[in-house]
Amino acid sequence: MRSNLSLLSGGCTLVALALALVVAPASAQGRCPAGAAALLDAGWRAYRADSLDAAAARFDPLARCGSPGGAIGLGFVELRRGRLTTADSLFAAALARDSSLVDAWEGTARSAWRRGDAAATERAARRAIALAPERQDLRALLTDAAPDWDRPPLDLQRRPDTLTLVSRTVGTGFEVRDAMGRWVPFYMQGVNLGVALPGKFPSEFPKDSATYAGWLDTLSAMNANVVRVYTILPPAFYRALRAWNLTNPRQALWLVQGVWTELPPEHDFDDPAWKDAFRSEMRHVVDLVHGSLELPSRPGHASGRYDADVSRWTAAYIIGREWEPFAVKAYDSLHPGAVRYAGRYLATDAAPAMDAWMAEQCDYLLAYEADRWNALRPIAFTNWPTLDPLHHPTESNTSEERAWRRRSGRPIVGQKLEYENDAIGLDANLVRPTASNPAGWFASYHAYPYYPDFLLYDPGYRQARSSEGPSNYFGYLSDLRRHHAGIPFVISEYGVPSSRGNAHRQPQGWDHGGHDEVAMAAIDARLTRDIRESGAAGAIIFAWMDEWFKKNWIVIDFEQPGERNRLWLNAMDAEQNYGILGQYPGEAGARPTLGGDPARWRALELVRAGGGPVRGLRAGSDEGYLYLALEVPAGPIDWDSLGILVAIDTYRPGAGQFTLPGAMLRSEIGFELLLDLRSPSDAMLRIVPAYNPYAGQASILQGDDFGRFYRRPATIGVETDGRFDPMFVITNRARFGRDGTFFPAQGYDRGVLRFGTSAGSSLADWYTDPSAGLIEIRLPWGLLNVTDPSSRTVLFDRSDQLEGEFGTAVTDGFRMGVVVYDKRLPGTPIATLPITADGRWRAADFPLWTWATWEVPASHSRLKPVYDSLQATWAPR
Repeated sequence: MRSNLSLLSGGCTLVALALALVVAPASAQGRCPAGAAALLDAGWRAYRADSLDAAAARFDPLARCGSPGGAIGLGFVELRRGRLTTADSLFAAALARDSSLVDAWEGTARSAWRRGDAAATERAARRAIALAPERQDLRALLTDAAPDWDRPPLDLQRRPDTLTLVSRTVGTGFEVRDAMGRWVPFYMQGVNLGVALPGKFPSEFPKDSATYAGWLDTLSAMNANVVRVYTILPPAFYRALRAWNLTNPRQALWLVQGVWTELPPEHDFDDPAWKDAFRSEMRHVVDLVHGSLELPSRPGHASGRYDADVSRWTAAYIIGREWEPFAVKAYDSLHPGAVRYAGRYLATDAAPAMDAWMAEQCDYLLAYEADRWNALRPIAFTNWPTLDPLHHPTESNTSEERAWRRRSGRPIVGQKLEYENDAIGLDANLVRPTASNPAGWFASYHAYPYYPDFLLYDPGYRQARSSEGPSNYFGYLSDLRRHHAGIPFVISEYGVPSSRGNAHRQPQGWDHGGHDEVAMAAIDARLTRDIRESGAAGAIIFAWMDEWFKKNWIVIDFEQPGERNRLWLNAMDAEQNYGILGQYPGEAGARPTLGGDPARWRALELVRAGGGPVRGLRAGSDEGYLYLALEVPAGPIDWDSLGILVAIDTYRPGAGQFTLPGAMLRSEIGFELLLDLRSPSDAMLRIVPAYNPYAGQASILQGDDFGRFYRRPATIGVETDGRFDPMFVITNRARFGRDGTFFPAQGYDRGVLRFGTSAGSSLADWYTDPSAGLIEIRLPWGLLNVTDPSSRTVLFDRSDQLEGEFGTAVTDGFRMGVVVYDKRLPGTPIATLPITADGRWRAADFPLWTWATWEVPASHSRLKPVYDSLQATWAPR
């Protein structure tokens, strides 16, 4: 017979045991051993002494004879070992015998909490507390899972007898009631409140009111008067908002509340289950605004007791999301012809199906709030330029583009990477408030200056000027104002990011990234002024803080595993860097800064000591960057005659480039990347051609630029030609306008390095400190083809990997070498680190530098300069 301990070697055996205990009658389970009570007591003594094997050996025979106490004890042993499925089965077996066992319910609750299932934790913990109300440890567990569990039920508030109206549209603007109850004009100066802190998924919200209270105080001091949220936040946010507004009635922060949903299955917006869920979310939103909602725990959603009535400060609703044009097109095709909608508060005359559908959903929300709370407020649906109702002559659709390419003899490769941005639209002008709706109706757009391309190319926009100078963006906003002549329109998202990476170029330089924080501040302030000058009724900037979980099209394929990008900051990803409140890698003051304290650079790990012109190479890292420090003789560097190379092997030393440019040096290990510092105005990072995942400049030169942004496979072979290429990337693909006008592709070299101090520019890459004898370098992980530094994952396609997701591999670390060379004598190294033998680097001379992985990132925050620029722009006049 196998021993009890051998039976414990696999979870499957114990699961089977637990199932047998549930289904078998007690008579079939055998007798418990003599001294069962003493054996159970000995098991618990061993468990509390952390002797899990000894505890299991005592609990196991009791569990096998049908003892619920033995099953519970064995369940806790398995829980401690991390075998949650086995533990669940054992606790369930005990409860099947006796549902009044407090310890079994506790075990079930603690196992659910370990799995991250707050709802199951709450259910089991409530059962345990009902049986043992004096147990404070169980109360603490339930409070973690459901902070509001012990509060009395919400009082059902009575519906007011008269209609409550706290905000309304008047002409092309808004009015709200002030602290004295008077109607006053109201221009929205707002911020979109993204709340995902570093390391968190978007649904992992802060749950304490103090965090939200601090944010609201800071936003009010910036002269914002609106906060917009896309979805239901935790109760703590609404309590903090109510408390702020009660305390500061003359500086109230008004809420614009969203109702979020994903796309429906098969683009069928009438799918019953999906539509019911969307409308359920609308009802939840209305009830929480009035402080009368209990939401049970739901994976991926906020929950709890919503008891803070913020309805008197809720200015408007904006429902839905940026619908993809193909989804709208598909729904309209299912319902051809004009559709009329006659609702209680909103109506349409003849309108496309999707416009009528949006009117219907907005009307549903208004009707629910009127019926339940006798209140109304303005409402809009989310829209964006891709679905605007305007006509754009430079924005051809796919068939038009292909026709012009065939006529001009330009190649057609692949499909468009972005949407058809002028194929279909949604028009708020087709919807009107009924006579029963005094709150009104408005248009809402997420509109950025750099996308879609018609904002860059339409002739009218290229000639447009605001009072401050040329502005394609102002031209577009003016078009929206003219179209929506009778109703307010709000730009409910706009801004530029302070990312190193750039995803789209724009004529005034208001690109999708590539701005340091000072430039971002100036551009965002200019956009804010242009929006107001255009006649908009409000401007709500994106966003309150940097969010690491976000992804941008130009880098998303190189953030793998995708679920881990929340654990690190990718400075090359524009979407992660829009925040007013910056979220930065590492503990505050823990890492070196360019031009900062030399001691922090010298505290980096010594990779290799040297002598002469290169006295040492040091390296360090954090959640966003690789830091390199070259120790050189103090004093200025003669950049007229000298250059410095840093060769970097990121993966597989037996592959890569084995020769440096100009055949100045050969190596026994291969390098993927080459840092070339020629002068403060001429420095770049280059890459082995086969390892560059972007099609690059060669694609443009060959005319092969229709949808071909990437090259495959991105891999590492054995190269000896000394070639390292620029890191050019196409940001704006080549395209044809509807009249055949050709617009060439645009891009930039990601590898060009910016010289300066961190104090001078947030995007500085390197700096020389002559007094300290240091060359300081800071490189983003995303620039090094590191797809996830938290797990040391790097880009690596197999040689036959031509499509699908890019491949990755885990590296053991980096190997790096340094060359000082004479620019006047090509191919002539002056000094190397490590030193060479007969003009060759030996593999044995390259120590491996590596870094620790992590599951919880370190980070710190501070306000960016855009805070000050918006504060000044929004200051009372």
